[in-house]
Amino acid sequence: MSQVLSESVSRSRFNTLLLAIFAGLATLLSAVGIFGVMNYSVTLRTREIGLRLAIGAQPRQVLLLVLKQGLLLTLVGVGLGLAAAVALTRLLSGLLFGVAAIDATTFTAISVLLILVSLLACYLPARKAMSIDPLSALRYE
Repeated sequence: MSQVLSESVSRSRFNTLLLAIFAGLATLLSAVGIFGVMNYSVTLRTREIGLRLAIGAQPRQVLLLVLKQGLLLTLVGVGLGLAAAVALTRLLSGLLFGVAAIDATTFTAISVLLILVSLLACYLPARKAMSIDPLSALRYE
């Protein structure tokens, strides 16, 4: 009987595993993308950040500046993603068992997870921005 039960849910388990793998890869890809964009932004703004530090900005202010920019991009992306997810839940409703198609807890948890991953991805470029030497940044071309 356990073999019959196992065979009856094997396709659902495989679909769930496949969706979990793709979700993990999508999260990793988004973190790498956000890191790349923020790192490029910090590189482009080296002179500006160096000038800010030269005229008295604290490294903490620079850190918050970069994190705020990354968080703004993330919130726009999460908002657009939530709108698309709500619109497309009908396609995946056949794969969901015991969960409503629009589950507020799941949407909230995933949004918070993506925001935290984004903040982590923005933190490394922000640390790089904090350590910019104002004198060399002003000479930077």
